[in-house]
Amino acid sequence: MMTTISELTEKADYIAKKNARLMSQWMTYQNSLVKAVTTSKKKLNHEFTYGHEHDIRFLLFNYFTVSIQLSDDFYSQDINYRINLSSPLEEPRFMTFAHALLDENGKIDGDIDNNDLDAVLNHYLNKINIVYQSLFDSLQDNHPINEGLKKIMINSKNGSVL
Repeated sequence: MMTTISELTEKADYIAKKNARLMSQWMTYQNSLVKAVTTSKKKLNHEFTYGHEHDIRFLLFNYFTVSIQLSDDFYSQDINYRINLSSPLEEPRFMTFAHALLDENGKIDGDIDNNDLDAVLNHYLNKINIVYQSLFDSLQDNHPINEGLKKIMINSKNGSVL
């Protein structure tokens, strides 16, 4: 099967445009989430801290770092919600506790509008609720925090809880 330069150019343009639209929606999601969390009047013990090249991060209770990023795959629509399970003196060890899907039209999990700050915040709070519940349960039952957090981690390969 022979491919002409014209056909290859069309395919390359299509791929590049789709990826650019998704990356644009990812930037919108990041901006919406940071703005929603930082302007929220809710007492979440949760603050924007910093991000690396491909993620945004929040600090919970001045100790736990939550990282939100797209999966590393090309044109990945999978948003990973991860928490650092190492102590502040150790190398970071982020583990996934939740996922969401972002499409190139700006929908999160198929129905949340990327530009609706309240909807983005509520979606995010629903995702991280499992972390708050784990911390609460561990403190209430007087169990080690990290052991409780390890129970909520998702196996990246098959999506099941570890």
